[in-house]
Amino acid sequence: MSSYLDAIAAMGGGSLHPGGFHHTLNILRNFSISRDDIVIDIGCGTGQTACHLVKTYGAHVFALDNSEKMLSKARARAGREKADVHFVYGDVLDMPFRDKTADLVMIESVLVFLPLLKGVKECFRVLKGNGILVDVELVAKDSLPSEAREQVKAVCGLPQLPSFKEWQKAFEKTGFSQISASFKDFPGPLDNLKEIFYGGMNSIFSPELMSDAKLSRPLQDYQGLMQRYRSHFGFGTFIYRKN
Repeated sequence: MSSYLDAIAAMGGGSLHPGGFHHTLNILRNFSISRDDIVIDIGCGTGQTACHLVKTYGAHVFALDNSEKMLSKARARAGREKADVHFVYGDVLDMPFRDKTADLVMIESVLVFLPLLKGVKECFRVLKGNGILVDVELVAKDSLPSEAREQVKAVCGLPQLPSFKEWQKAFEKTGFSQISASFKDFPGPLDNLKEIFYGGMNSIFSPELMSDAKLSRPLQDYQGLMQRYRSHFGFGTFIYRKN
């Protein structure tokens, strides 16, 4: 895991993906999820989405992450919220699930950290026929200066920083058919305040980060880059069906 992801794991218990948890809720309102559905939450982080899926829909939710620290936080959340989530330690690129297992795969800011096509192919593998993929990811605009692109990739340990069209091509090349794909600029201050209602405000000043400069530095560098180049980034919401 990169030093940036180590730092993310040391942060609080909210949602860390672009758009935050209120964006996740807006997405899920468009779906009819039943108690019989199997959902895989890939890169579950602190478990906020996974717990919501169980409590709201009663679905069978398997929450996967490759960080024991994140899984520990997610299990603690599930215990507090009395959500029967099945937590799984594993690699997104080689998931411990059989072919055609899931009705729905949820991903929130995970594939950008992985070899893109390999990650998308693994998602395709675990989905049933006509299964749905929902992915929320960082998107680079065409206006992003090449120097800034390389700086962000280096700080965050990203193998690539795809444009909106490059994300779409990766899904379609793998065999997915598009249901919808939308782009948004990064949320403004008002949108960020909404996360307070969902316990989603994470602070770089957590005790663990404050006591370890090696952990806090990548986040500080990332925040500095985003403040400088914010207008060149956004996030995409990609909803695709397995043919």
